[in-house]
Amino acid sequence: MMQKAIVSLLWGTQIEALRQFLLMHEPMVVIIPEEPTPQIRSVIDSTGSTVVGLQGMLDAARHADSVAETSQLNTRFATYLGTLASENPALSQMTEVIADTVATELPAAVRLLYCLAEAAKRYEIGLLVTSEDVTNGGKTATSWAKARGIPTLHVAHAIALVDPYTVHDQVIADKLAVFGQRGMEGYLDQGYPAERFVVTGNPAWDCYAELRNRKPACRQYLDGKYPIRRGIPLIVFGTTWSSHFSAQGNENVYDDTLAVFIASCEALRASGLQFNAIIKDRSSNGAFGEQRYRQILRDLGAADSGYVYCMDDTQALAAGSDLLIATDSNYLVEGMLARTPVINLLSVTGMVMGPSFEAETGVTEVEAQNLAGAIHLLLTNETVRAAAVNAAAARVKHYNATENGTAATCVAELMARMAAGLTPRAKRHVWQEYLDVESSSTRGLYHTAGRADLANMLTNTPSVILDVGCATGSNAALVKERFPGSRAFGIEMNREAAKLAGEKLDHVMVGRFEDFDLEKEGIARGSLDAVLLADVLEHMYNPWDVMVKLREYMSPTGQLVLSIPNIRNLWIMEELGKGNWSYADAGLLDITHIRFFTRNEMVKFCEETGYRIVQTSNSLDGRLRSFWPQNQTQTGPFNIDLTRLTLKNVTREELLEYYTLQYYLLIEKAPDAARIRTHN
Repeated sequence: MMQKAIVSLLWGTQIEALRQFLLMHEPMVVIIPEEPTPQIRSVIDSTGSTVVGLQGMLDAARHADSVAETSQLNTRFATYLGTLASENPALSQMTEVIADTVATELPAAVRLLYCLAEAAKRYEIGLLVTSEDVTNGGKTATSWAKARGIPTLHVAHAIALVDPYTVHDQVIADKLAVFGQRGMEGYLDQGYPAERFVVTGNPAWDCYAELRNRKPACRQYLDGKYPIRRGIPLIVFGTTWSSHFSAQGNENVYDDTLAVFIASCEALRASGLQFNAIIKDRSSNGAFGEQRYRQILRDLGAADSGYVYCMDDTQALAAGSDLLIATDSNYLVEGMLARTPVINLLSVTGMVMGPSFEAETGVTEVEAQNLAGAIHLLLTNETVRAAAVNAAAARVKHYNATENGTAATCVAELMARMAAGLTPRAKRHVWQEYLDVESSSTRGLYHTAGRADLANMLTNTPSVILDVGCATGSNAALVKERFPGSRAFGIEMNREAAKLAGEKLDHVMVGRFEDFDLEKEGIARGSLDAVLLADVLEHMYNPWDVMVKLREYMSPTGQLVLSIPNIRNLWIMEELGKGNWSYADAGLLDITHIRFFTRNEMVKFCEETGYRIVQTSNSLDGRLRSFWPQNQTQTGPFNIDLTRLTLKNVTREELLEYYTLQYYLLIEKAPDAARIRTHN
């Protein structure tokens, strides 16, 4: 019996859906186009499945066969095109273009088909899932799978804001997973049956369920990373690109729209309006973007100091800005999800092929001459801002149906329904799967994603950093990036995660904090400028002792960043009232949690171990979103009625604690704590 497998051509932004799908089934082989990156390998390995690269499947003989067949096909195409041109000379130029395209793309297509055929010999393939099915690779692979009777799923990577045209008006895969109803409208207009489409939401946008509740933290992160002025509104302009898919397109649309934005900013600054401006470019524009941006500044006589150009932090910019501007772009939907006012700068192509947004979305749509006025209105008129945000919040599900952060789950469940011949994973209890912390696989993004908001809490300039419970090292790596020249140490007991962390940090110790003599590991007493304790103290038997020991190693200006779950949480109390205390693989009741803290106990914990709190922030629990509107207008003491419990005389401050998922603390050594000793 051949081993079960799927072919995944999913992009990295959709990898969480793949991870969840794999966890639903017994281990299998995941066949991807190229050799896996360390992150992709880590995510797939964490599910117990195995990843192999498609392009590495051909031996020398089969590779030679593919080259020979490509040559034969090229000859046949050349003969056909030559005959066509001789019979109709008017077609000669077109046949030359076709011949050039065939010569360029045919070798890769033939090799891909050979690789897929080899994969089918080795494995029983139950599904092909792809992020696109219109380019040479995506269309070829999808068509191959359909010809073999393998179920095919296209997970959309964008919303078709204008009617699909040229290559995009085709639906090749059996099913197309769209973000929302808006994403299928153009296809329905073209006559495709509704059953070809499934609304799932966009896995890449699941993060906004949390980010829209952490807008101040996102802005704080941006303030720390970019040369912008604190306390002044931030405008973000998302650039566009020329697809060259139609004669309707404007190949100068990048320059034209960016010039309109910069000219509008210059006019507003001349009128006295103060703001920061960040140009968020696409990585696909990397070859020319910054050069053109600087040329536009020179052409307009604009000072370089008035703008920041970047290609990173897409989500943080959408959530942390005061206004997001783009041209007929999905980035505007991200702004809607983040509860940021957005402006669509209209283009001729968009007006001909669109419109992209309907009036009730809350998206302000303007032509070039009206952009400055729209920016001024949305930055200075709170009533207009609030109306735009509220309208967007009410309508955004039409564009992305699962704004609660469950799109990855929806896509995974759709994949599971479509896959053929795969074995569902036998249900295991949480305690069976997650208590072997040292040797268990890392669990996807829970371990691998860096927390920029935590890294940005530091207000000193660290030279030596220690990340306790560093997982794959992403948090400390962000601090190193923020402070070039700094050295970062990590401690991690999960061997697989520690191996990945070793690729990012200067030195990683594999084990528990208590296992190491830090001086022998190269950390002198009094040398630590920054210590990260992100979601780690609750996993320790004696976190008090750890904090006391760390104090001896802190430098005079050293700071510690703590991330601690809040057990005085309304969802926990509601469940407890029902008699439930259900441990899970992650979250407030992570089965590996040993200690639990309320806000008061966190304060006491810091004070008793010799520290003072410098700064505190929090994140809200998305599961309590339905409770918040019922109580957010309350100002005095009031009661909260749960299913089985009533909380009496709740203050406004307590209400915020009840809705909090985690607290984030920046702390320093207290000057009067020298006599506190470790537990004997």
